[in-house]
Amino acid sequence: MKKMSKVFTIAIIAIMLCPMLNFGVFAAADPIVIDFSKYDYVEDVLDSSTGGDGEFDIVNDGDKRVLYAECTDGYDPADDPDGTSTKGDLYSPITNFADLNVNADTYQWIKFGLKNESAAPGFEVHFSAPDMGIGFSVSTSITFDINPNSGYTDYVFNVTDQCKKYYPKRAADVDDPNVYPDYWHGLIDQLRLDFMYYEESGGHAKTGDKMEIEYIAFFDSEAAANAWTYTPARTAAQYDAEKAAAAAATTLATTLAPTTQQITDAQTNAGDISGAASADTSGAPDTTAASSSGSSGNAVLWIIIAVAAVIVIVIIVVLVTRKKK
Repeated sequence: MKKMSKVFTIAIIAIMLCPMLNFGVFAAADPIVIDFSKYDYVEDVLDSSTGGDGEFDIVNDGDKRVLYAECTDGYDPADDPDGTSTKGDLYSPITNFADLNVNADTYQWIKFGLKNESAAPGFEVHFSAPDMGIGFSVSTSITFDINPNSGYTDYVFNVTDQCKKYYPKRAADVDDPNVYPDYWHGLIDQLRLDFMYYEESGGHAKTGDKMEIEYIAFFDSEAAANAWTYTPARTAAQYDAEKAAAAAATTLATTLAPTTQQITDAQTNAGDISGAASADTSGAPDTTAASSSGSSGNAVLWIIIAVAAVIVIVIIVVLVTRKKK
């Protein structure tokens, strides 16, 4: 009975403590997603529409809205007899990547959704970490395997493992090729896409190689990455509808708004009407002058009548006086 009482007491205490426990540490971190479908222009998401030996754009691809990359000045082994050419190296950093707050200590896994319209067997990415920037060491370069000449495919990989797999690419970039420095930690302040990768140096993409990317997403576990399904912010049809609606609104506003010529014509017409009104007023009889003239004439007439009356009265008085004499 005492044992049962103890068990019951422990159970009650456990129930009471449960709400006080913070299970947040066990919760999966929300993925950080770069969704290219939500952008109208490539400059909204990449630093430039050109970079190295390539050109970039945000385009419709069937029902998808994607980031497009094409190699415009590719590698040709015939032009590289000594094996030092870096042609076919197309790249561009992602705009304001630091604002995404990607903490590499949490986000160890990356997922790409892309279509590879080339024979390239790899995709190259560079990152800038707190203690190692882009260009200082190939240990901040990620290369992962992709399927040549393939449709849209999801690729999931662990950053550190993938860096180790391809490290070192160039022996001259490292002091000891047997010692791998893991720089994927802390806040990553820059991510640069180098797209198609064949071999060093520079990737050696071929002129005309193309690639389309739907998204790049960061996860805290492989399971979370594999379970996550990409849903675009908008489809190509939705983008086209938005553009059509905006164009229609612009056309309507332009149609309703008077043109410069219409404004000029209206001002001219207003001037003509005002001039005609002035002409009509100047051609009318001067009633003010006529009235003044009439008043003056009447006054003279009354004076004459008064004088005549006085004269008549004087004559009458004279006549009456003579008769009395």
